[in-house]
Amino acid sequence: MGIERALEYVAERSILVPHGCRYWTRSLTTDGYAKAVVTEAGRERTVRVHRWLMEQVHGPIPSRAITAHSCNESLCVHIDHLSNATQRTNMRQMSDQGRAAGRAHLGYADIRGSLGRAQAIQAALREGLDLEALAVAMLEGEARPLVRRALAAGYDAEAYLAAVRASDPSAALVPLFPADATSEGPEALEDGQMPLF
Repeated sequence: MGIERALEYVAERSILVPHGCRYWTRSLTTDGYAKAVVTEAGRERTVRVHRWLMEQVHGPIPSRAITAHSCNESLCVHIDHLSNATQRTNMRQMSDQGRAAGRAHLGYADIRGSLGRAQAIQAALREGLDLEALAVAMLEGEARPLVRRALAAGYDAEAYLAAVRASDPSAALVPLFPADATSEGPEALEDGQMPLF
């Protein structure tokens, strides 16, 4: 499948929301990622859509690399929010953003789990782009105070993105969204790890 057809395939099965994510509306893995059955060279295979899309657009994923979501949404399949990274870099970003262990101690753990959260977002968008329902689905389990405050006031894409950026101490190192990236290429990290972008 060519790049344009792969992007079209994903666009037909997802909804683009105002803050820039493209949420998958079809099948999910047990951990809340987009899942599809694709046919390649006459053979069907089940794929995680974000990894499959990266392969279609950028070629084989390097060994020991993962496909990371800069938006932190497992349900998102927007190619601009995906990049190859090491697990170490991805875990550092998760920790910097307050998405690591410890949320339960603050009382903000998402008891729905990653699959439940993805299903709640899909349900909010099932009948179309219901932004208030989307804000409610995204708010539950959110550990970052600024992001919680932005979502609690209802859906506002600019307020949400500003809160995400302000909550992320690694934003200077790891761009959250393509608009955050500079025109220069990414610099090597001091520990030799691959940057997310």
